[in-house]
Amino acid sequence: MEILRAFIIAKREWENIRISLERCGDIGEFDSDHPVNSRLTQLEGSRLVTNLLEMEDRFPSQRYFTPEAAYVFSTLASSAGERLGLVGKLAQTFGRGYSWVRTGWFDLDGIENQHVIKQMIFFNLFYPFPQEPTWEFNSPEVKQKLKDVFENFVKWQDKPSSYVLDVKRYRSQLENLFGLAAH
Repeated sequence: MEILRAFIIAKREWENIRISLERCGDIGEFDSDHPVNSRLTQLEGSRLVTNLLEMEDRFPSQRYFTPEAAYVFSTLASSAGERLGLVGKLAQTFGRGYSWVRTGWFDLDGIENQHVIKQMIFFNLFYPFPQEPTWEFNSPEVKQKLKDVFENFVKWQDKPSSYVLDVKRYRSQLENLFGLAAH
């Protein structure tokens, strides 16, 4: 019963991601038989299932501002990034950046310094500093911002040297924010 409940929640949140990324392309339906989604749905008792259920239970009081929601959106948006053509760590970093702007939670767990920098750039592209995050997530403005960020990720994938140039451009902001050495 818990697996079915988690699947229903995942399907709903996938649709939310689909709507917010519609200007980037169509990520398709949440289909447990699709290779990208099959790894998400076949693990009973998995971390995703646990986080989906906990996120849902905490939603009435905390909305999406929970570490569980951050994990859910990171996982699902990474898969959405793959469906849109991003590969490997770049899709994962896109998903984590999406999760950060969607939930307000930043998770350093399991990512290397270089991917943290990409995530910081995602955040910086989405929120030109020092702007406050006040918006409706599925507004045309947010959808356009997500498209702009996605296009940067595609650019980095197609031309990795463009990533180096972007890091140089954002270096001082990144170092000031988090004390990271952006190499």
